[in-house]
Amino acid sequence: MKYFIIIFLSVIFYLSYAQAYFFGLKSADNTIANIQQIQEKYNLNIPVVSFIFDPRWQEVRDVMNALSGTLGTDKVYHITIAPESLTAKEVADGRFDKKYRIFFQLIKTNKLKVIFRTMHEMNGGRYPRSSNPETFKKARVHVRKLSREEWLTAWNILFDFSVNHRDMPTKDPRPSQNSKLIQCKRKNKEALQCPTFEDYYPGDEYVDIMGFTFYNRGKASYNRDRLTPAQIVNQKGRNTLKRIKAFNKPIFIDEVATTAVRYEDKYNAKKSREAYKTDSAKKNKRIRQLQHLMDTEYNILGFVYFNVDYTKGLTQRPIGEADRSAIDLTTKKIYPAILDVAHGTQQIVKRNQLMKLFGVWPDISRRGKNLFLNTGAK
Repeated sequence: MKYFIIIFLSVIFYLSYAQAYFFGLKSADNTIANIQQIQEKYNLNIPVVSFIFDPRWQEVRDVMNALSGTLGTDKVYHITIAPESLTAKEVADGRFDKKYRIFFQLIKTNKLKVIFRTMHEMNGGRYPRSSNPETFKKARVHVRKLSREEWLTAWNILFDFSVNHRDMPTKDPRPSQNSKLIQCKRKNKEALQCPTFEDYYPGDEYVDIMGFTFYNRGKASYNRDRLTPAQIVNQKGRNTLKRIKAFNKPIFIDEVATTAVRYEDKYNAKKSREAYKTDSAKKNKRIRQLQHLMDTEYNILGFVYFNVDYTKGLTQRPIGEADRSAIDLTTKKIYPAILDVAHGTQQIVKRNQLMKLFGVWPDISRRGKNLFLNTGAK
């Protein structure tokens, strides 16, 4: 009987641990008001709120100074700051230091907890900071040292090493959106002399969280299979998730979303608009598949759903029909699956896990309250 109880409790613990994740949402227009309106309209408490300040540097001060008084200090803020058009060498040489320091000071002053993503997707070839592992590592080490000089510790900031799920470097000396990309897989890495994301890793001391991004596209200008989230992260030849797990760091999905528009015929504007208006099943299904991935991969702390519609309700046609948003207050289009994903989690388990990374432990003496103790993380 004793052994049965132990096994039963172990199973319960495993299930509660596995079926939990942090739900995060990228603000559709990079404003606090957008998140506030979504929370109020749909009775949500979004624990991770994401902002991307690239190239919107002018917004940083206003948003950061307003967070504690609006969304509050009990949330975790997932914030991306890219060094504009600078290369990794220019970042390492201090060209972006002033702006990094301002950002770090704003975190400290406003007592925020931030998952910090900078120079993300360096394993691609679209950004000037990419495709050069040695200078990238120097830049990342430099930026972390700046944060410590501004008296930030893990109590305030966790450094996110954020990669694209595909390694697509370029040989161009200064990468850009027009660079020719190399599809670099581990099996052809030596032959092509191309780096994969492992080559950019600056060392355990400079990485708190391993992050990655992936999307599902619709009618793109090139052929791409429509795979499930689990198939994408475990795709043969890339094995992205397995490789990320090898670093033995907490994992976070920094950007993920899907489009609603998908059919096998050639692109047709009228057909796309009709699919966007009437066929919600594909997108709802994809969102639930994402939830299933999170339920089964207990190594992943959580994810940020990239709640942005680049098509503006399919009035524009960017590559991939990137109507990514699941809660759109402008078009008033809502995919119910995202509400199930947001509500249907046992978030206290992963909240405790994430808060421990920030050096904060649950105060078990105050049962029934979501209170935490600062342990003075370094």
